[in-house]
Amino acid sequence: MGINIYLPGIDALKSAGHSDSQDMLGEDVIEPYLSKDAHWRYLDNPSFHEYVRMSKVIVDTDGAQKLVEIADDLANETMPRFLDAAGWAYAEAGLALSDDSAGHRVQLITAAERIWHRALTNDLDLGRRYQERWTLNEDMSHRLALNLAFAPLIKSIIVGNVAESVRSSVMQDTVSIAADSIRVLDATHARGDIGASGHHQGFLFEANGLMALLYMNDARYVPLPSTARADTGYYFASQTHDISIINQHWGEIRKVIPVEIKSRSTRKDRQRYKALLIRGKMHLSVNNYDPRTTVRAFQEIANGTASVKEINSIEAISNQLRNMLRLYQQGVTPEGFAIDSLTRFHDTNKVAEVYPELSKLIRKS
Repeated sequence: MGINIYLPGIDALKSAGHSDSQDMLGEDVIEPYLSKDAHWRYLDNPSFHEYVRMSKVIVDTDGAQKLVEIADDLANETMPRFLDAAGWAYAEAGLALSDDSAGHRVQLITAAERIWHRALTNDLDLGRRYQERWTLNEDMSHRLALNLAFAPLIKSIIVGNVAESVRSSVMQDTVSIAADSIRVLDATHARGDIGASGHHQGFLFEANGLMALLYMNDARYVPLPSTARADTGYYFASQTHDISIINQHWGEIRKVIPVEIKSRSTRKDRQRYKALLIRGKMHLSVNNYDPRTTVRAFQEIANGTASVKEINSIEAISNQLRNMLRLYQQGVTPEGFAIDSLTRFHDTNKVAEVYPELSKLIRKS
């Protein structure tokens, strides 16, 4: 008989699907966020606007205190995007307050988890009630579940013991969340919803990036989904990134390496992003450029039923990503570009020498 392991992300996703929100989510509250350009309406909230205006690097102590204030305010909101930001503000403060007690820092992560649970319930409730009008948030529930899946890793960094058992559980949770995203993606294909399909394909490429980094099985380099503000392009667009790799030693954060995942990258993308740019279809695909195939390979590996071909394919993806990270860190950090932060952006010249598809001079994507 198999042992049931508690996986906070996928378990929350499943349970929230059968729960009604306890928040006030009347049509008068959510109507402003249902229009085509609704994402701009979120900026009318002063605390959310202040949050996304912050530079997309890990904060210092003063910045962490500001994040707690923002989180306290946004926690009173009900819309999932506000709650997602509140949770990340608490979580990043927990990571950044290195001089505070581990107990208090872990409490901040626990506060983030509670808020992400609320956000997940609210998002799925709104999806049931408003259906096609809620399409701007098509992949929100899976991203919130991913936040919950990685919360134990954040706590592990804080207490200074990123155990292999925790990394293994997070991998299993991520695999399960990605598999559920495939289920939704297949349904969107069946009904011809191209927009919703695109959201889930993008999510799956990011999940594959996280799993490839977890597969390296190196406690010194801990991948996390990027914070809510790091994943937005309203301000400091060139600093936008999807994944933050925490280089740590027994809880001491030495640097943060930003990674941006694109299914395919254009010349404009290569000129814009300062993070390490990964092309999902080229660098994270087992075959045929379909992210679902890569997810299924990770799923077979997690279940202990992978073929030799699947294992070799995932090994190749992981090794290539490791090499790209090594080359990226050899690049120069531009003067004045978050130079004093633990988040380290580099130029990509060294990467492009080996992977010319990432050169800014290439005209075809």
